Amino acid sequence: MWRWIANREFTERLRDGRLAWAGGLVLVLLFTALGVGWAHQREARAEQQAAQALDYRDWLAQDRRHPHDAAHQGMHAFKPEAPLAMVDAGINPYIGSTVWLQAHRQSEVKFNPAQDATGLQRFGNLSVGWILQVLGPLLVIVLGFNAFAGEREQGILRQTLSLGVSPLRLLAGKALALAASLAVLLVPAALVAALAVGLGAAPGERVDALLRLSAWSLGYAVYLGAFVFVVLGVSALCATSRAAITVLLALWVAQAVMAPRVLSEAARAAYPSPTRLAFNQALQAELKQVSDRTWLQAFGTTERWGRDVPLRQWGIALRLDDQASSPVYDRHYGRLWDTWERQQRLQEWSGLLLPLLAMRSYSMGMAGTDFAHHRSFTTAAELHRRRLQDLMSEDLIAHADPLGDRHFAYQSGPELWAKVPPFVHQPPRVGWALRHQLRSLAVLCAGLLLAAAFAAVAVRRQRALA
Repeated sequence: MWRWIANREFTERLRDGRLAWAGGLVLVLLFTALGVGWAHQREARAEQQAAQALDYRDWLAQDRRHPHDAAHQGMHAFKPEAPLAMVDAGINPYIGSTVWLQAHRQSEVKFNPAQDATGLQRFGNLSVGWILQVLGPLLVIVLGFNAFAGEREQGILRQTLSLGVSPLRLLAGKALALAASLAVLLVPAALVAALAVGLGAAPGERVDALLRLSAWSLGYAVYLGAFVFVVLGVSALCATSRAAITVLLALWVAQAVMAPRVLSEAARAAYPSPTRLAFNQALQAELKQVSDRTWLQAFGTTERWGRDVPLRQWGIALRLDDQASSPVYDRHYGRLWDTWERQQRLQEWSGLLLPLLAMRSYSMGMAGTDFAHHRSFTTAAELHRRRLQDLMSEDLIAHADPLGDRHFAYQSGPELWAKVPPFVHQPPRVGWALRHQLRSLAVLCAGLLLAAAFAAVAVRRQRALA
């Protein structure tokens, strides 16, 4: 019986044109966004690879100079573009892509595209993920708002129930028809996306990228499945199609427009993060305190580079200072990053009532464009910076310090620069991403179960309402 109901519902959607017009429009937007994302990713990846190679070439091509000067010049680390960034750019447009690896200081990632964007940037980027998150539920509403309410208005629902059809079977048939309507549109788009991701990924990351895309698609199936049951449940409770679409559009506006902003502010209120000024002041204060203690223990003074620290110990002093400052940077940046992750966690749990928030987190996580992946890159860049400055300090200790008063006459050359390897960041694999997104996926699955339970309760009242 439920298969017959599903077939009849699907046929009616084909006949009334809603699937063709509404679905066709969404499909055109999906392919447009995928094409734009693919072209942008190819361009961004080519620029990143070229910039990284040129920067390292400049490092190797330095003239003979004092290693400390070379350490202050440093090099740059460029964040690699994730293969799935073409379907969901995530936070990448807002957090930058380049970090300067210079001695004695942990730098922030800079040059985010949002700095050069217009005011339209606040409405989001046109991407496959954004379309599915925002317009996907709207498509479900357009296709299913009158699934029960329309039949009640026409008297068909009373006749169907009088034949002994179970309300739950009726729900199952209509849900299957709505899911099939979405599959007709989205499965071809998913196959094209898989082809684009496979072609866009490097040979060594192709399998991982396709596994990520599979998990990413599963999340959206759960997300849209929850909306299928919400739409059917609301349609079952409303007396007319007009009332049903009014309620559903109000819910859509609340989720797509209002909720992200409100929950973002609520998360910042629950877990406030420091201002840039306050963060820098606290960081510099502790750095000075730790550095003073280190210099006092090692050299009996807190005066930087004074007469109490002879030139034969400057290389040692630089290394001690750097080693003492590393835990300070780890603590301050770690607390800041943990605060941002707690804010994100609160928004994910809100996905039980507003699935968009959990879906957004899961989508970015599987695409490799969320904060967890950004933190992984930042940590790798910082470790490379410390390796660079340690190599320079070790060379100073071995060759410049023994010169005493002629410390700054020492110059090193290409043999030292070549000891610093090029920066290569290997992003975490799909298993790591899934472990970080288990909470979001669990919230989405719980939301699907709650939506199905809501729809089941709603349709059980059909005999009384019909």
